[in-house]
Amino acid sequence: MLDVARLPAQPAVDAVFAFDAIHDQVDPAGVLARIFDALAPAGVFVMVDIKAHSNLEDNLHNPFAPMLYAVSTLHCMTVSLAHDGAGLGTVWGEELARTMLADAGFVDVTVHDVPDDPLDVVYVARKPAA
Repeated sequence: MLDVARLPAQPAVDAVFAFDAIHDQVDPAGVLARIFDALAPAGVFVMVDIKAHSNLEDNLHNPFAPMLYAVSTLHCMTVSLAHDGAGLGTVWGEELARTMLADAGFVDVTVHDVPDDPLDVVYVARKPAA
C-alpha cells in the first residue's frame, strides 16, 4: 500500500484504484494529477466514490442524502479542512468529480452503478494513449 499523494511517476503503472478516498484528500486535484502522472499511456484509473450530485437540490430525491451530508460535514470535510485542505466532503458529487478528472487530463470517463450498493458508483477514467 502507498499514499497516493506520494505516488511516484516511475515506473509507470497500468492501473490505479481508489476506494472512497479522493474526496477526503487535502489536495484532491493534486492527488488526481499524481495518479495521472503515474499511469502509463492508456492506463486506467478506477475510483469508487459516493453516488451523489454536486448540487444540493439535485440530491433532494436521494433517501440517503441526509446521512451523506451528515458524514460529509462531520467527517470528510473536517478531515481535509483540519489540514488546510479543499474540504470537498462526501457529497462532492459526480459533476465536480468529472470536472476534476478532466482537469487532471483523464479522458473517456464513465460512471457505473454498483450492483447491490445504492451509495456508490464506479468511475473509470483513462489516460490518453499517446
